[in-house]
Parts: sequence; C-alpha cells; structure tokens
Amino acid sequence: MHDKVITFVGAGNMAQAIISAMLNADLRLARPKKIICNDIMQEKLDAIKDKYGIYVSADKSEAVSEADIIFLAVKPQNIAQTLEEIKPFIKKGALVISIAAGITTKFIEESLGGEIAVVRAMPNTPIAVGLGATALCSGKFADTEDLQSAKFIFGAMGISRLMSEDKIDAVTALSGSGPAYVFYLCELMQNAGEELGLDKMNARDFAVQTVFGAGKMLAEAGADAAVLRQNVTSPNGTTQAALKYFKSQNLSDIVLKAMEQAAQRSKELSK
Repeated sequence: MHDKVITFVGAGNMAQAIISAMLNADLRLARPKKIICNDIMQEKLDAIKDKYGIYVSADKSEAVSEADIIFLAVKPQNIAQTLEEIKPFIKKGALVISIAAGITTKFIEESLGGEIAVVRAMPNTPIAVGLGATALCSGKFADTEDLQSAKFIFGAMGISRLMSEDKIDAVTALSGSGPAYVFYLCELMQNAGEELGLDKMNARDFAVQTVFGAGKMLAEAGADAAVLRQNVTSPNGTTQAALKYFKSQNLSDIVLKAMEQAAQRSKELSK
C-alpha cells in the first residue's frame, strides 16, 4: 500500500476520517506524500494540507491522473458530474472505491465507461479512531485483488465485511448512520441528567463514559445486547422503571421506523 498513490475526490468528514486513519501511527497504511486530496474549496484543502501533510489539488485531472486508488467521497447529488469530470483521467488498472451513499457500482461503471474496477463501501466515522464498521461490495470488473485491497484498508480501521450490494442500504441505515443515533442518545441522556440536577460537565462525562463502557462490554463480553440488558435490569428496580417507560412509548417501533427511513433514503439516492 505504501507505494500506491491514493486520491480522495471530495474532502468531507468521511474522507478526512479515512485519511486520518490511514496516517495513524499504529496503522501506517499510507505515506502522506502518496495521498492527494481534491476539492472545489481551496480553503478546505489548505486546512487539510496543514493538518495531515498530504498533497492537495483543486484540479481533478491533476489529482486523479496518477492515482492507483481513487476514493469517491463527494455528495451523492454531485456524483454524476464528478464522474464525468474525472472519466478522461483515470489510468488503466486504477481501483475506484466509492463511499457515496446510495450510488450503485453499476451507475459508476456505466458513467466511467470501460472495464473500471469499482468497489462500493459503506463505512462509518468511527474509522477515524480505528473502530469503524464497513460493508463492501464489488462491481462487475473488480477482481479478488481489488476487493482484498479495499478489505485491507477498511479492515485496519475496524471491521469490514463483504456482502451483496442489495444489503448495502440496510447497512447504511444500521451502521452508516448509526453513530449519529448513538450521539443523539448520549446528547439526550446528558440533557436529562442536567434536568435532574447534574451540572453540565458531570452530566456529559457520565453520559459519555456510560456509552463508551457499554459499547466496550458489548464488544468484549461475547453476549447479545439483550442478555446484557437483562443482566443489569433488577426486578422492580430503577433500570426496569426506565425500560418499562421506553416500551410503553414503543421505542422499538420508533427505532425500526427511523432506520426504514434511512434505508429508503439510501435507495432514493441511487435514482
């Protein structure tokens, strides 16, 4: 990987999370001088160059022409124009990895023309701290080596799984958007703690540590979430009182319907 030129077309939060993970001292997936970031906003590129020490360019042809691996990290609504702009400059044998939500490998292949190796990825932002979850699927022309390259990159940043493309919308709703659900719950817990009399700092610290600790237990205990929930729920205790109210408000239906909305939006973005 160290000898490959890696270009990011788009410099949003996810692109920067991947760049940060690649340059992490423990992972060392790539060298700064082998990474190029492209974006239309020069101010953003200047900040990224200062932060990560990588090359940046507002010129797509310059950024893409020498790339061995191209990350498509633009917004879904901009993907068609972006593909049209980079199409003439992609070198033979390059691997295109798309992290654009809802955009199919078929659409990318047809837009670029030729036998372009495409891998679609749905990562989430915890890859920045080595704890991400990424689903991968391959396009028509991606071979085993292409898939292994993508799996190696994302596997070093957490877990990565190969699956059929028809499952990606569900993964988007679960883990792709999932960190925001957890952040929102933590935010609500903190706010509730303040309403119950805690100061802001303690409410935040206890909420964050609770989410962190519970996640670590889930990852390391090897038990289902339902089992761990039952283990901390004493009959007629405080936890049961809270869970009883959650159930009375149909929290499970709310979560399901919210994730259905996320999955549906992912499908809509492909049209």
